[in-house]
Amino acid sequence: MEKGMLEMALNKDILLGVDIGTTAVRALAFNARGRVVKEAKIEVGVEHPKPSWAEQNPDELYLSTVKAVQAVAKHVGGRVKAVGFSGQMHGLCCVDKDGKPLTKLIPWVDVRAGEQAEELERLLGAKELYRRTGCPPLFVYIAPKILWVKENQPNIFSECKKILTAQDYVVFKLFGDYYTNPSLASGSQLLNISSIKWDGKLLEAVGIGEEHLPTLVEGDRVFDRLPSHAAEELGLGEGVPVALGASDGALSNVGVGAVRGGVCAVNLGSSGAVRVVSRKPMWDEDMRFFCYYVASKRWLCGGAVNNCGIVLRWYRDNFAEKEMERAVELGVDVYKLLDEEAGKAPAGCDGLMFLPFMSGERFPVRDPYVRGMVFGLSLGHGRGHVIRSMVEGVTFTLKWIADALEEHLGIGLVKVSGGGARSKLWRQIVSDVFEKRVVKTDVEEASALGAVILAGVAVGEYRSIEEASERLVVDGEEHLPRPDTVKVYRRTFEIFKEAYSSSREYCERLLKME
Repeated sequence: MEKGMLEMALNKDILLGVDIGTTAVRALAFNARGRVVKEAKIEVGVEHPKPSWAEQNPDELYLSTVKAVQAVAKHVGGRVKAVGFSGQMHGLCCVDKDGKPLTKLIPWVDVRAGEQAEELERLLGAKELYRRTGCPPLFVYIAPKILWVKENQPNIFSECKKILTAQDYVVFKLFGDYYTNPSLASGSQLLNISSIKWDGKLLEAVGIGEEHLPTLVEGDRVFDRLPSHAAEELGLGEGVPVALGASDGALSNVGVGAVRGGVCAVNLGSSGAVRVVSRKPMWDEDMRFFCYYVASKRWLCGGAVNNCGIVLRWYRDNFAEKEMERAVELGVDVYKLLDEEAGKAPAGCDGLMFLPFMSGERFPVRDPYVRGMVFGLSLGHGRGHVIRSMVEGVTFTLKWIADALEEHLGIGLVKVSGGGARSKLWRQIVSDVFEKRVVKTDVEEASALGAVILAGVAVGEYRSIEEASERLVVDGEEHLPRPDTVKVYRRTFEIFKEAYSSSREYCERLLKME
């Protein structure tokens, strides 16, 4: 090898993770120790043209990806050894024969396809749908969204040549062809979760063929190298290897090191999730969790909830004006003040219970009609009780999913991530409610680190996902369940489930009065 080429190879010490999310695109450069050396975040818009609709501009997502990578590449561009992608799940964009968008991207938060989800359930049966795809009947998936386009925009449907996710569209713009990873595909309700191939029966049910979908490429192998035009636009070197990675949810597990049996990842973001990696596909008789794909014969079982940190944000925006003013004066995050207030209330909140289902729910109950409810409110309760009851209510919902996973996979350790994981109080509540050891990892952007891990495996930097996670993920503070508090939460959790079952009918009746 010539001296110049050898020096270039030795200087390639950066792995770049690109996370194409719903509210922002992030690019993060990690060194060999898993530390972030440079990062950039470009926010993206979500439009709401009608009630319950959500749409994103696919070209904005692409341009935001370019800007984020460019911002990082200015500092480390010549040192990048490989690029890995992380992508938001469940979004649909129809493109024509030239790859031009016929629709906006319809992301996971859009609920317009509820009737079509019910139509698929009637056509195939809920259990058959779940057994084939790992996806229970839900409006979030791409399959019912395809039916919605077919029934409501027939001209667009007839002109559609490819159906893409947000990441698929970005990859097309960079490489000029259509590719996806099986992880993103598993969140479409069109992939057979056992064979990891497009499911012919589902494609027939929604009226498309395999030619309408991208080519499947495993996410932890080099799928291609950056062509000159893409490298120039991104500010990276021509020929840099690229791995297609996986979904942001799957990579969140990888990025916190929850990749071995018995290790559960709990994400406390605006929405929340509980996920466990399995070496084989798993199903639950009552469909209490999904089964998606990660990479290299690893599956992801879990459930996502609509109502997590967003519930506390609602409280902040509507009832925490004084705390927000004080936070500005003190130069601290307002959530730190809310956390301190919640810490003044005891476990169980002196009989106050909050059901956090303010925007319906996906898991562990598939209920578009349920809404938030407060039980046991008295004149003796204060702000701290209310805030803590919200945190406890969200944690009970996540525990409900975890119990289903425990039955099938077993859980010995919980790793928490997301904005809510910054709260020591919330981490301890998770430990007490789950009755598990809880660890917070140091990484803030777990999905981007997960993308880097898959890229590192793809170029031979690491032998396996497990090895890479062990080398790069650094565990932080640990929490253990407290016996007296565990007893309180065991009783309260049972009442929580009963309260949902006995009251959800009233929510539906009230909504149908509108």
